Amino acid sequence: MITVIALSLVGAAFVPWRAHAEDLPVATPETSGQPPAGTQNETPNAQIGNALETLSATLSGAPAALCAKLADKNASPFEAQDRAAVAAFYQARQCSPLWVDEQGPTRAATLVMAELAHAQDWGLKASDFDLSAVKQPMPLGSWNPDETVAAELEITAAVLRYAHQAEGGRIPEPTKQLSGYLDRTPVITDAATVLARMAGAAKPDETLRAFQPSHDQFLKLKALLARLRGGTPDDAKRFDIPRRGAMLEIGVSDPDVATLKQRFKIASAQGSEQVFDDALAAAIKNFQASKSLHADGIVGSATRAKLSGEDLASSPEKIAAVIANMEEWRWMPRSLGDTHVLVNIPSFSIVLTESNKPVFNERVVVGTPSTQTPIFSKDMTKIVLRPRWNLPNSIKATALRTGRSVERQGYVVMRNGRVIDSSRVNWGRAKLSEYTIYQPAGDDNALGLVKLLFPNKHSVYLHDTPSRSLFNARVRLFSHGCMRVRNPQQLAQLVFNIDRGNQTPNVGHLVDKGPMDNQFDLNKPIPVHVGYFTVWVADDGTPQFFEDYYGHQKRITLALADKWKDIDVTQEHVTPEALDTSSAKRIRIGGRRDEDGNSERRYRGYASRHGEEGRSRDEMGLTGSGSGYYSGGNTVGDMVRRALGF
Repeated sequence: MITVIALSLVGAAFVPWRAHAEDLPVATPETSGQPPAGTQNETPNAQIGNALETLSATLSGAPAALCAKLADKNASPFEAQDRAAVAAFYQARQCSPLWVDEQGPTRAATLVMAELAHAQDWGLKASDFDLSAVKQPMPLGSWNPDETVAAELEITAAVLRYAHQAEGGRIPEPTKQLSGYLDRTPVITDAATVLARMAGAAKPDETLRAFQPSHDQFLKLKALLARLRGGTPDDAKRFDIPRRGAMLEIGVSDPDVATLKQRFKIASAQGSEQVFDDALAAAIKNFQASKSLHADGIVGSATRAKLSGEDLASSPEKIAAVIANMEEWRWMPRSLGDTHVLVNIPSFSIVLTESNKPVFNERVVVGTPSTQTPIFSKDMTKIVLRPRWNLPNSIKATALRTGRSVERQGYVVMRNGRVIDSSRVNWGRAKLSEYTIYQPAGDDNALGLVKLLFPNKHSVYLHDTPSRSLFNARVRLFSHGCMRVRNPQQLAQLVFNIDRGNQTPNVGHLVDKGPMDNQFDLNKPIPVHVGYFTVWVADDGTPQFFEDYYGHQKRITLALADKWKDIDVTQEHVTPEALDTSSAKRIRIGGRRDEDGNSERRYRGYASRHGEEGRSRDEMGLTGSGSGYYSGGNTVGDMVRRALGF
């Protein structure tokens, strides 16, 4: 197998993929199957170049000029990493042009050029697809061979560039180029496959367009982009109501009511189209909640402003935000799955979709800016009821630095399947991953009563929480990376219903009376997508713009503007294997503890922090002395101690 590192053409960023040598057609001598003498040590590029030179000598006109152009690596308009695939493609065609002849562009070229002219509509840069050679004049009624070749290769380069960019090739490695928390890798179709598809297409414009994402939300963002730029696709404005008008509430009759019923797709009996009813009030409440308005179901001045299209007042910032979100969709799996879970970090929301219809929509708590929830996709494979909480390395370190015995904090320490005494371990030299520290299942367990697992390298998952008051906050950046779900029992029951049908377990009964750490494997994995979308478009075309809490939108915007040096590339936080105890302090933490090992008091404001009090003496579990233990009064450890009569 030959590895070819291909490059997005004409000044774009590197786009890695692998092409198999057997997929690249190479002309062979008519004699034996052995390579010609003296070519055994040549690179594939050199072999193809030599073959093209030989082929060029047997041809005339545009095909001969095309072979010669591709054989000369210094004259070829393609980067070296793409050149092998392009050269092999034309070699297999005997260097016959695909897009043009001496008389100008073919019908296929005309269709493709028309599609390229709409690149900006899809959030790409129009300037990346400017064509000049194909527009050169024909004073004698036709192009000469060199002019024909220039136009041919210009179109080929533009087609490859479009296909690569449509699939996310402008930012091919988000994890390395933007943030370690963006665990996404765009799937880029290699140049050989792109050219093969285009050459065999009856409708090459549609084939080229098919490289764009087809997600419903991506297409809604495309329509929003057109509207922000001044277009009105699909008569999007016909459901807006005037900025000023009467207050609308249940029982009021007004022409604007009929418009709103059309907007929210509410049916009315004949003659009552203009009457404000309960169904419209419910729709208005949902709309108000999505806009952070008081959800009373009454259309007053503030609600009217939003319903008048005020949110669609264009600005460069909004346009940039839409384009950045479109770019993120290019990194997503081509299909989310007819049944899937989508968590959106900026909106603090989770949606379970079954057979392409949402069946669960709730609030979530996500990671803080310093302990972010990573962005990735994995399959849910297991649900655990009444789970025990296995501490990740980062929280193990927190527990060990508190100045209290790990056991007295309510945790159990295990190594190689055996329970051990934490005071007998030299934690300064120990590898944290070799030790399991967990909180037993129970009502005060940091994970609550439900955990939904989709195995991933980040060790994050969906779970319940005893700190349910946090769901009332507007900005819910409180966790250490995991996603806490409001009403997780309902979510688990729905997943079981989807997975097991009539054989589904009763979640409510099992969390009350079932065994501890009760694990269920799903018969069919369900995709879970953790996304970061700061713009979301409702079915009626109304957009929601969310804060860029983690800064990912800003990084994407800078990258698309080629301002790579201005990007603050962040790395995912990883706790070292060996624990540094040199700065360990005794911390008093009151109140209920969550899965981050922190007091619930910490979470009363955005990005707030709990304080540290005093200095440690000898840390229990670190030096073997118990003199450092300090009771906060209401910690998990204190509750365990009281229950045991200590």
